[in-house]
Amino acid sequence: MLEVASILLNLNLSNAPNLNSHLEISPIRIAHEVKTSQEVGGTMHIEPNDRPVAGKKSIIWIALTKRGGEIIPYEKCNCRMEVRSLTDRSIKFTVANPLAIVERFIGLPSMEVTFPQVGRYELKLIGSPRGDEDFQPFELTFTTNVGK
Repeated sequence: MLEVASILLNLNLSNAPNLNSHLEISPIRIAHEVKTSQEVGGTMHIEPNDRPVAGKKSIIWIALTKRGGEIIPYEKCNCRMEVRSLTDRSIKFTVANPLAIVERFIGLPSMEVTFPQVGRYELKLIGSPRGDEDFQPFELTFTTNVGK
């Protein structure tokens, strides 16, 4: 069953002590849509500002969690993303090996995607456990509008 909810995602980008540790570190607050499939939930964010631009690289990251809130890091998931245009049915491609700079810093699966033209797109993340990880295979489907 696919559930849709709206959440407020709080990310503390640094938990390491530093010279200014006496100052409170404010989390980044980002409101996004959550999709769930089986016992896995995902929250998607697209840079820049959830407004991808046709012909330019966009970084897409997806925060994956198991039911109960346990984070699923990229190295524990076989993930691929299928992208298809809902405006021009001839545009369809797969993004494999979703690994980019965001993943290295905060452990979220991320990928670079260049949307070829303006329109509405469906992004389907398909995943299964890697190794002895314990979660059911899943499919999470998101949509986004691409501008110029």
